[in-house]
This record gives sequence, C-alpha cells and structure tokens, in this order.
Amino acid sequence: MRVLTKPSSATCTLNLYTLFLLAEPKYVSCQRLAQILERLSHDSINRFLVRERYTPADLFAVVKPRIQL
Repeated sequence: MRVLTKPSSATCTLNLYTLFLLAEPKYVSCQRLAQILERLSHDSINRFLVRERYTPADLFAVVKPRIQL
C-alpha cells in the first residue's frame, strides 16, 4: 500500500470501501457502491481503487479488529 504524502481529497476512502465489502457479499462492483451511495460516481470509486492499489492483506489488516477469528 502506498504511503500518503498529503491528505487525500478522494471522496471514496478505504474505510468506506471496506464497510461496503463487508455489507455487500453478493454484488460487489464500483457501480453497485455508487448506486448505494448516491453522492459517489462509479468513476471516482474506480479511480480510488486504481490509485491506491490495495492488496487482500491491506483489507484484512483493516477488518481484523472487527471480526472474530
């Protein structure tokens, strides 16, 4: 995961995307998240994912405190 040198101005954040993945087990796409959150466009979500390049390990690190293993 890249290290930010200044605060991000992106409307989509890792926390928001992680919560979406936890809540939507069946239809996961940029278009579906944009449909749920009307204030975001699917293009902005796609740019966020391309820019940040998150790995499955990054996602697990975020959700690990919230799940019971």
